Amino acid sequence: MRKNLHQRLHTLIHDERGSQLLEFILVFPLVWLLIVFSFDQFSILYNKQKALAAAYEAGRIAAVQPNYGLAAYYAKERGEAELKEGVGVADHDIQLKIRGGGWKKGNHISAIASMTFYLLATGKKYELTESYSMMIENAEDKK
Repeated sequence: MRKNLHQRLHTLIHDERGSQLLEFILVFPLVWLLIVFSFDQFSILYNKQKALAAAYEAGRIAAVQPNYGLAAYYAKERGEAELKEGVGVADHDIQLKIRGGGWKKGNHISAIASMTFYLLATGKKYELTESYSMMIENAEDKK
């Protein structure tokens, strides 16, 4: 009887039927988590790059305008065009801030691009803000 039980146990342990299904059941959730994490990371990194590009484009176009009104208009237009190319974008905004006085040649401006978007895999809302500073190059001299 003991030998028969030992043989059955030995056969059960060394039987490989169903092992692939068991491996699939154990590994699939880990692979799925990796895929979901990858999609979310991709959307964050891609939109972060888009926000930085939008801040750069807005600052670059604003720095060469003769007055603040034109600078704000063109910065918003150029920056928002770049932000709209993001993945899952829900909301976006471009702002200009003048540092060091008024709109004068040699002063600096900061273009701030902010966006809210939904992550691809989890659907959660994510916010990010990027900024870029430039020197005002082409301000009109007021006398």
